[in-house]
Amino acid sequence: MLLISSIQMKAMSEYSKQMQYNKTTSLLIAVNTWRIVGIAFLLGMTQGLFDPAFAIPAGVGDILIGVTAIPFAIFLWKGYSWSKYAVVVWSVLGIADLVFAVSLGLITNPDFSTSTIVTFPWILIPTVAVPTALVLHVLTLYRLRKYVPIQAHRNTLEA
Repeated sequence: MLLISSIQMKAMSEYSKQMQYNKTTSLLIAVNTWRIVGIAFLLGMTQGLFDPAFAIPAGVGDILIGVTAIPFAIFLWKGYSWSKYAVVVWSVLGIADLVFAVSLGLITNPDFSTSTIVTFPWILIPTVAVPTALVLHVLTLYRLRKYVPIQAHRNTLEA
């Protein structure tokens, strides 16, 4: 009887650790909500600061990643069996959006020295915001390696 009880305690401990790991990973995903500030590209385009060929894809991509960050974080936190794969796709799309936006920024602005993006508030985007977003996505993908859906733990506890 004591052996069964200690096995259950160990299983509960593992369940608790995995729950904390999953919550931390979900929080890491939710932080990407800040990318809704991609609307600044669209506003800059309306003011004539950015080329529409750059501003529309970069702005809309950032907004979509930012708006969907909270739902994907909730899916992962709730432990749906499919959530890990959905977050992997979401994260890869987020990385692709960053690479695409930087590439378009370079292509649509051949004379980089006179570009709006090298003036003060805008220079923070390629020097701080893009690397930060890239690190968040890479960390999310790294943490998803050890992700176990909550239902998988519930099944082992009930057995």
